[in-house]
Amino acid sequence: MKAVIYPTDQAARISLKQKYVAALSVLKNKNGKNKLEQAQKEWRKIRRRLPQGSHFPSDIRKILRAEYPKLIAYYQLYVQIEPHILSTDINKLKQIFSYDACHDAIAAFFMDAQNGFNLSVCHYCGASYINKYTVKGDQDGLDIINDASIAELGKLLKIKTRTTIQQVFTGKPYMSVAQFNRSAAFRTKDKFHTIFPDKVDKNHFDLDHVLDKGRCPITAISLMNFVPSCSVCNEKLKKTKILGRGGNPIEELSPTSKKFDFDRQVTFMLNPRPGKRIGNRPTAHEDDYELDMDVKNQDYNIFVEMFHLLERYRFHKIEALFWLELKYRYTDSRIALMANSIHDASFSAQRIKDDIFQRVLDQRERCFEKLKRDILK
Repeated sequence: MKAVIYPTDQAARISLKQKYVAALSVLKNKNGKNKLEQAQKEWRKIRRRLPQGSHFPSDIRKILRAEYPKLIAYYQLYVQIEPHILSTDINKLKQIFSYDACHDAIAAFFMDAQNGFNLSVCHYCGASYINKYTVKGDQDGLDIINDASIAELGKLLKIKTRTTIQQVFTGKPYMSVAQFNRSAAFRTKDKFHTIFPDKVDKNHFDLDHVLDKGRCPITAISLMNFVPSCSVCNEKLKKTKILGRGGNPIEELSPTSKKFDFDRQVTFMLNPRPGKRIGNRPTAHEDDYELDMDVKNQDYNIFVEMFHLLERYRFHKIEALFWLELKYRYTDSRIALMANSIHDASFSAQRIKDDIFQRVLDQRERCFEKLKRDILK
């Protein structure tokens, strides 16, 4: 329910896209060749065989950095021509635009704070935290070494001498970094950490494909087809469904679109149930209130229903009632009286209000942020 953050400045936006393509450009395949260069060669061959293939860019990088409306056009065209594409070419396209082959690099791109994505809350529901966390990479590295064949160890450790590789292989399994570093094959102080980083970033989030990668492989690794989300929204609710009608995407429903406007088109409301009287202690009368959503643009009902937002937020109705009660209790006039009674200039009415309503924390994205904003309007 919140837009994916991209630079609004056009030059910065272009720079981010170029940086994304550059992150994929360094990847190598099993043969040590550049993945993107190989993909480009194969793409040009298949593109010539595709029905209406000239409608797709010949440069694969243009697909990777395309804006969401362009991706919709590529998606719809592919769905239209897919029945006429050779099965061998479809399989080849899935290899060319393989998300699995690029997953780690793409996740790292989103986790890099310099890219400005500010991963904190699921972009679909706003009710679950998403984040990265850092762990020591030692065990992962040891597992890789212990599972590697002689040939794989040679490539991994960049060792060409058969005798040295055999020494390393014979010493397995390594139970600690120190044990590996003491291997007779090495004389360096910390050979292990010249291969594996001391710390590794892990992702506690999913990257959902707004446009299903199974239905259209061509958009499977495009930057603006990714929405950082929680596993509930991605794996249990949206799955491979399209944010649109009849299989046709609606541009404004994607958090990756410039037209995404959930915040203004959908509003949370607390309404008293029929026959119930509104009091100034709503938390004590939870059953007397109903949490609803006012949807101005009916297209957004698709978004609300797909992610079961109303049902999920109703479970947390007490959050909304708590903020409503604070709103009733701490009116501007009461806060002014509090400030005047303290006789301390550092405790202004605005500071007291900010403390009560947690304005400092509001500067950081948190779960139920929109719910709170709507109730306190």
